[in-house]
Amino acid sequence: MSVPVALDRLIGRERELARLSELRRTARLITVRGPGGAGKTRLAQEYAALARGAYWVELAALTDPALLAPAIAAAVGVSEQAGRLLLDTVATALSGRRALLVLDNCEHLVDAVARLVGALLARCADLTVLTTSREALDVPGEFVLPLGALSSSDATRLFAERASAAGSFTLTDDNTPIVADICHRLDGHPLSIELAARRIRILGASGIRRLLDDRFRLLASHRGHDRHRDLRTAIGWSYDLLDAEEQAVFRRLSVLSGGFGLAAASAAAGFDVLDLVNALEAKSLLVATGPGRFRQLESIRLFAHDHLVEAGELSATRRRVLDWLTGLADRYARQVFPTMDVLGSLDAERDTLMSTLDWQRDRKLLLSTALAACWRERGQFGPGRVLLDTALDAASPAEHRSTALAQAAVLATDVGDGVRARELATEAVVLDQTQPTRLVRSTSRLAGACLTAGDAESATAHARDALALARLHGTPFDIAVCLHNVAYIVLHAGEPAEAADLLAECLPVCRARPEPWLRVGALHSAGTLALVQHNLDEAEAYFREALQFATNHAARKIHSIEGLAVVAAHRADTGRALRLAAASSELRRQWGMDARDDPWDHRVSTAISQARADTTRSAAARAETEGAAMDAEQLMAYVLSDGTDSPLTLREREVVQLVAGGDSTRQIAVRLRIAERTVEAHLDNVRDKLDLRTRTELAAWWARHH
Repeated sequence: MSVPVALDRLIGRERELARLSELRRTARLITVRGPGGAGKTRLAQEYAALARGAYWVELAALTDPALLAPAIAAAVGVSEQAGRLLLDTVATALSGRRALLVLDNCEHLVDAVARLVGALLARCADLTVLTTSREALDVPGEFVLPLGALSSSDATRLFAERASAAGSFTLTDDNTPIVADICHRLDGHPLSIELAARRIRILGASGIRRLLDDRFRLLASHRGHDRHRDLRTAIGWSYDLLDAEEQAVFRRLSVLSGGFGLAAASAAAGFDVLDLVNALEAKSLLVATGPGRFRQLESIRLFAHDHLVEAGELSATRRRVLDWLTGLADRYARQVFPTMDVLGSLDAERDTLMSTLDWQRDRKLLLSTALAACWRERGQFGPGRVLLDTALDAASPAEHRSTALAQAAVLATDVGDGVRARELATEAVVLDQTQPTRLVRSTSRLAGACLTAGDAESATAHARDALALARLHGTPFDIAVCLHNVAYIVLHAGEPAEAADLLAECLPVCRARPEPWLRVGALHSAGTLALVQHNLDEAEAYFREALQFATNHAARKIHSIEGLAVVAAHRADTGRALRLAAASSELRRQWGMDARDDPWDHRVSTAISQARADTTRSAAARAETEGAAMDAEQLMAYVLSDGTDSPLTLREREVVQLVAGGDSTRQIAVRLRIAERTVEAHLDNVRDKLDLRTRTELAAWWARHH
């Protein structure tokens, strides 16, 4: 059979097409693997049309493995010969020829295709086989080319071209954001995008976007190949190929919004699902997003959810997931101060946690508190405050009310709302009077609230009370947190000697812990102490070290940047001081963090006022305008520099700094929350930019420039 002629232009698969050409030089069996509608057949068509000696075999309509060899023979143009196996006849015909055999849609005949392909490749040295399938053949020597989502720009191009063909549509500045949102909500899935684009003449782009919640009705068609007639049919083809146990797990995973780990998947299924999850990923019904992390494309998830409801399993599956999430949230609630192992487990499942709140009421206060804690760790204060205010107003006195109040209080403290923070923390303290460990937490939150409200005397008293309770009832970690809280308060109250003693006790513990919030806070206080002692080099070193662990938390970055601005002001580097201060003020504005009437803000404002007075009005205005205009990457690159231009991006500088500190690639990936291959890519870019090869050379470069 000759290669089918495509009726439209291939869009967005240029890299994959080039990769196929590269692979054919070394690989003899290539499988293009992806979910239904990803464009596997279309890519194979495009490649085969350009190749010499290509034979096309369409397998979608075959249901009997015995018909596989005859189908290939028909495509190659040979007939069955008496007394001879048909496979032998095909192998003889292909032997000695540089041929390309394309087997399209193999997923329902994987075992039979694997056996036949293995036999042909063993006998035909110059043969290359290209298969398209939702599942790899798992044959020795097979190279799998995964076909995933289109990029945002390619998806938009595909929609625009198909919509233009379906009606009088032109991509404009006004409708581009709408089209981009449609493509994003369709996961960059080519078939879904093409089916949506066909509706442009009737609905327009805005109408298509409005109807995406009912996408299976929207993306239906009475034309095209049976399996690609509409989205539901395309997914249903894959679903029907699963065995009963795989189908059950596939359905139940639909309650997990966003990404999920194996523990969440097992909770949803009701049993261990490691092998079954791997099988679903191999069959292109799950997407691997990282080590041990997976997700269902949204259209696939909605399909699975419909089948979950039809099977009568929705309530039981939700209950299992709710019980599992409650267990994670309970671990968080039992802690005096959150640790990353507990908070990290919750944060990884925050999408499912958030969706659970839509239908769960009995445990809403606990789950809302846990979700707000995750958002706070990411520097998102506003959503957590709104969520907790609503949950606290709706909940009657309950077991976890004091935990919710303490979390709400610290969020209010973060944004400078000392009055509200004090109200919340005071109620928590009253509720915790018979719970010594919880009282450590609520009293500590009350101390922070009082300090933010401008009552340093009460703040000091409450912080000392919390420390005394922690020494009696807390862990070494709890004690370290309370030590730092007292150190911070007495430092700003004019007692640097006591602060130094307290920091000397807690800083080693803080540095040894993986909790960035505690480490950053203690390092910032140590930097402030160095400022008080007029040791600017030491202060700068502490603030830089704190910034290294600030992750995505706005407040931690802001306070460290402000510390470096104060250092620059004391060094009479007025331009740098004003740029950094203006940039941090802009960050405060963006994150809804008002300047607080506390000693640190007074220290910053005094230093910056002096810097402004030490230069001309025009120079000060220019520096502040430059600082306020910096985006996040520009700001961090400037912060980490010595004031001179650097060829490296923010992320590249962070990677090099960690290399200089002796971290391995894996350790860097964990700290920055990126993949190891991404770390290696950054290092390759850095080596090219700096013309340096080894880690030792990179560390030496960092030492010279910082």
